[in-house]
Amino acid sequence: MRSPKLRSTLSTRRAGGEQPFPDYPSNARSFIALDTRLLPYWHMLFDLCPVLLKLDPPEGVGLFRAFMVWAYRHQPAQDWTFHISFCRWLLQSGYAPQVKAAHVESLLSAAAARWINSDPSEAQGILLACSAFPMTTVEWKEGNAVGSDADIQVLPPARFDFAWSPLGRGGIGSFRRWLRIHD
Repeated sequence: MRSPKLRSTLSTRRAGGEQPFPDYPSNARSFIALDTRLLPYWHMLFDLCPVLLKLDPPEGVGLFRAFMVWAYRHQPAQDWTFHISFCRWLLQSGYAPQVKAAHVESLLSAAAARWINSDPSEAQGILLACSAFPMTTVEWKEGNAVGSDADIQVLPPARFDFAWSPLGRGGIGSFRRWLRIHD
């Protein structure tokens, strides 16, 4: 049995129009189940790219929800290009005016790291380029770093919004051409 004090507190709150959890819909169980299923995507974005939280402090919930609505409609690949898809969306979203080079660099690095951990090919490294923020990221499979960042300066510019190139044992010198990263 509830105490009279607790009962009057609950009545007062509800009478004033205040709900116990105003951010959640009345069918909170399905909302929690939805959030639970989306949690891996949140971690995939914000654990690897915590700088993204600065776009929508403190937890990036608005940013994440807006992206997931887009992702539901467009079904981006869930491989290493997932972060590129997020970056592509981000640069066309309402958050675009706030996007800085650090955000793009973080997403390119996350994509490269996922490529490193999942690529079964003979390639030893990957180059990623973004034309919206002229930058190139290079990552190597464990123990295979060859060349220097200065070598990147001699590469031709990528003709696509996002491009990549696998690298062989010759390091940056093994660059052949830019390949488009598809939507």
